[in-house]
Amino acid sequence: MSLSRNAQRSFLVALVGSLAYQPTLTSAQIQPGRIYEGGEIISEPSVGLSLTIPVGWRGALMQDGSMFMLEPTQGTGLMVVVAQEFNEATARAEMSNDVDLGDGVILRPAGTIEEISPGHLSRPMTVQGLPTQMVGTIDVRLTSSGLGVAFIVLSPTADGPTHVDDMRQFALSLGVTEPTAAPAASGGDEWLPYMRGRYIARYYTATGYTERTELWLCSDGSFLFSDEGGGFGGGASGAFQGSGGGRWSATGAGARGTLILDWSNGQRSEWALEFNVQRDELYVNGSRWLRGANERCR
Repeated sequence: MSLSRNAQRSFLVALVGSLAYQPTLTSAQIQPGRIYEGGEIISEPSVGLSLTIPVGWRGALMQDGSMFMLEPTQGTGLMVVVAQEFNEATARAEMSNDVDLGDGVILRPAGTIEEISPGHLSRPMTVQGLPTQMVGTIDVRLTSSGLGVAFIVLSPTADGPTHVDDMRQFALSLGVTEPTAAPAASGGDEWLPYMRGRYIARYYTATGYTERTELWLCSDGSFLFSDEGGGFGGGASGAFQGSGGGRWSATGAGARGTLILDWSNGQRSEWALEFNVQRDELYVNGSRWLRGANERCR
């Protein structure tokens, strides 16, 4: 199993650094660049999944939306979660393969696959490619919707049993609901109600350079826009920053539509919309944009 290749409908982990955040116990659609603390409920309505971050851990979603990682608030270790289409046969097959976590870190199967409970499989793993000795475990929980959620934990040997217990708590918190319909999923739904109240964002990162574009589509028909880029650390040549707003609307039904932005300066932009149902991905003008919680307007 290679997480970088196989996480097509992903709900996965990657830590983006230390950021102060006051935890709450309310459910929120997961969004990149935000640290989630123990006790918070995170969800992805488009695939009908939710999880509760275990106490003593914190984590964040990668900016490209593909991965989510957790680390313990004390000590060392790593937890990774990914959801993709699984049945028991494919889950057992994947758990019998190496897991490539990237950067030369490989998990190899050890021991046998154990059935913790119906639809909950587990297997110990050996860890290679790290400077310190670590132990690993992978659990997979299967859902009636055809998705399986894999939980991977890496720990120093002494902390292994405690971290596995935390991972099992995390796995048992999995909630499954009916996925939120997308425009391409039902032919009759239009893009206007689907986009109303949404926050969407696009991130681009290259060596020494990053860009972030954000758009808040308010339910009252107004929008807010932010666009910035530059070298890491600020002050780089070519850095830019802009913002704006105006009124928005959307047309179309099915897989494709158009987002119309009437800017407050009198200009108009028309952006092509596309939804990939198989991958649960939104594209704007041919580039993938991420969906997150709208914290600026309803």
